Amino acid sequence: MNVTLVYPNYGEGKRSKYFPFGLAYVAAAMEQAGAKVTVVDMEGDDLSLNRAVELVVESDPAIVGFGGMVTRFRIVRELGTRLRELLPDVIMMAGNSGASTLPGLYLLRCMLDAVVLGEGEATSAELVRTVNEGTDWRKVPGLAFLSGGELVYSETRKMRSDLDSLPHPAWGLFPVENYVTSMDHRQKTQPHLEVGASRGCPYSCVYCYHIYGRKVRRRSPASIVNEIVELVDRFGIEYTGFPDDLFTSDREFVLETCRLLRGRLPNIGWSCIGRVNLVDPEMLKEMRRSGCDWISFGIESGSDRMLERMKRNVSAEDCLRGIRMTREAGIHAEGSFIIGMFGETEETVRETVEFCRQADITAPMLYVTPYPGTEIFRQAVDAGLIPDVESFLEKMNAADQLLVNLTEMPDHELQRLKEWAQGQIGRSYLMRKPLTRIPGLLWKHIRLKGLKGITGDARELTSSFFRKRDSSRE
Repeated sequence: MNVTLVYPNYGEGKRSKYFPFGLAYVAAAMEQAGAKVTVVDMEGDDLSLNRAVELVVESDPAIVGFGGMVTRFRIVRELGTRLRELLPDVIMMAGNSGASTLPGLYLLRCMLDAVVLGEGEATSAELVRTVNEGTDWRKVPGLAFLSGGELVYSETRKMRSDLDSLPHPAWGLFPVENYVTSMDHRQKTQPHLEVGASRGCPYSCVYCYHIYGRKVRRRSPASIVNEIVELVDRFGIEYTGFPDDLFTSDREFVLETCRLLRGRLPNIGWSCIGRVNLVDPEMLKEMRRSGCDWISFGIESGSDRMLERMKRNVSAEDCLRGIRMTREAGIHAEGSFIIGMFGETEETVRETVEFCRQADITAPMLYVTPYPGTEIFRQAVDAGLIPDVESFLEKMNAADQLLVNLTEMPDHELQRLKEWAQGQIGRSYLMRKPLTRIPGLLWKHIRLKGLKGITGDARELTSSFFRKRDSSRE
């Protein structure tokens, strides 16, 4: 039986490309179940929508599955609508965060037969076997579908407890070389590919949706390192990373992974996502010894009031301490920041600007986006701030655009405040070491977007010098 999986594209221009290992795990599980799987990777191959439709039709599928996060909803809708006309008898389904949180909308508007809820490997494999046998696929646990116009859920599927039992991602079905040679999150082109090490996050931040739940499940360190060794042997990677919700959630797990990396891959570099309250000097030292040179922390705000409102369970002082410890270990500490949460004011934004000055850190300040399935999405819908969910999803792309204003400020005031804050943060950071940091920033943005790439930063930097916001408080 032929199955075709489609990975929708995201954005345009030069940018980092992140291998869709979630969909690659699903592809591997379907192959184990006996399917002949074809992948149409719009992102990896830079395919137009028309070309993607042609390739799907040419593959003569019995099942078509769409991956991609909720930010790719409009692409899935267009693909589903066109393919339903061309392949009326094919079973079409979708998975990942958007479909799992808004199954009814995806089923109806994307012309789907089913939505795979949450973790997709076991459900997708069983769906393949059921369709192949000609039995009722609607009885497969872990699905949502429409029956008589009503949304129906099949039996809930338990999440897999043993992640080591997963097959390795089906790399051979994807244009891996295009991912390996693309720019990574450091804007470097060192051959790289990421690895999933764990699933789940125990925290309850109001802006996060955890498709893998709140219980953390980890692969064994040996399994993780074995996979990296295979990536080195097959694709010649020199750098990897762990984009899990929270790689540093278990100290002993991290230390054992570091020990194995040092022993088997002493020349590999790597990065991860961490939490400031879950790192310590000894662990950071071991991470650096094993090749870690970059940790991304979700700081989000330098205001204790906003951190509490976000349910971050850390303070601004915790964040400063974590950043400093990381740097002392010789690891680059990256932070993410968001603006526009419920309760955000000019004062809380100023606290974030001061935090960045103390931490000597810079990063894009992004607007808060209420993603479906999050606490703030429900609050925004209940408050009437998102009157049309489908229209809201259509606009989703990068979080550098204001989609919905959760504050008490007018839109134009929040936009000006963001521009001012970003300029202040950037100026403070650049002026500390202008001879090295300014050329580095210019080169980074030229590589990403050409000369247009520096326009936004130049505007924000100019704004920080010349626009006065309540000068008595400057």
